Amino acid sequence: MRKIEKAFCHLNLETFKNGKVDDWAKPVRNEEIIKSTPMRVDSYDELVGLVAKILHYNRQYVIFYRGQGREYKNDDGHATIPPSIFRENKDKTPRQLKGRFDILKKKSEQLIKVFRTSKVPFAGSRMVNSYPEIAWALLQHYEKCDTPLADLTHSLHVACSFAFDRNTGSTGIIYVLGMPWQNDAIGYNSFEELVNLRLLNVCPPSAQRPFFQEGYLAGPFPNYKLDDPSRSNQFDFNRRLLAKFEIPITENFWGEGLKEIPAKKLYKEDDKVLELLEPIEAEFLR
Repeated sequence: MRKIEKAFCHLNLETFKNGKVDDWAKPVRNEEIIKSTPMRVDSYDELVGLVAKILHYNRQYVIFYRGQGREYKNDDGHATIPPSIFRENKDKTPRQLKGRFDILKKKSEQLIKVFRTSKVPFAGSRMVNSYPEIAWALLQHYEKCDTPLADLTHSLHVACSFAFDRNTGSTGIIYVLGMPWQNDAIGYNSFEELVNLRLLNVCPPSAQRPFFQEGYLAGPFPNYKLDDPSRSNQFDFNRRLLAKFEIPITENFWGEGLKEIPAKKLYKEDDKVLELLEPIEAEFLR
């Protein structure tokens, strides 16, 4: 995927906050953004106000969010946001990455077969057969195997709820990413070398989780030599990073009238697609 070389980011906001008004809005290089310390915020209202400024000065992009319990860093100490299939482990070998893609291919075939042979027809299953990225999206969303797609959301509330979810620490991380504008449920962008899927439009309507998560899944495009380890750094979403914020994991963060979306809503159990995919065993190569 192409890198956003320069952007207005949280470092600009901190510069202005510290009273350094000269050139405070000057765009910052991607390398500086990803190696910087996240900006600390104390409340959801404060976060909304800061994100509004990020959006205003990056209007050429559609803004997406990702909430995590903590920030992960690469060997250079920079923030890294790779799709699960490209994440590093102790065995960093070409065979290991190829093995993950072999699993993805096998699980994709199983998923298509499950939809095709289901006794109850599922609306939207034709798209699953037609677009490999939709099969990947379902496998990723229902945690069946690693894929080249990363979970994003259009909702800041959802992102913050994911930062809170199963978080045993005192802080969480919110990433703000810039993506190309799209006019279809599946946005293939050859110039930015990205694909972005709006789960609400591409998943069968019986899938409940995407509706509660306002979920998107994005990944590299085209599907060319994705299993080549030498190219893995090109698929890291830190290349699209506009800003990062650190939030406190406390009830006071939300303020009056707003709460964390509970896990039972984010991970709906009464989901017909979840039931349909139950025969597909989860398989991950670590």
